Amino acid sequence: MDENNQHLKELLKQTDIAFKALMREPSSLTLNEEYEQAKLALDAYTASLKQTISEKRLQQRQR
Repeated sequence: MDENNQHLKELLKQTDIAFKALMREPSSLTLNEEYEQAKLALDAYTASLKQTISEKRLQQRQR
C-alpha cells in the first residue's frame, strides 16, 4: 500500500504543479493540455484503486 500511496502523492503533486502553472498563464494551450493530462492520470489511477478495493471486498465476502 505504501507504493500506492507514493504513486498517488506523485500524481497529486503533478496535478497541483500543472494547475498552478495554468493559473499563472490561463490562456496557454500547452499548460491547459498538461493540466488535463495530469487530471486524467490522477482520475485513472484513483478509478483503478477503487476497482481494486471493490474486488478485494468482494473476495472477502465470498470466503
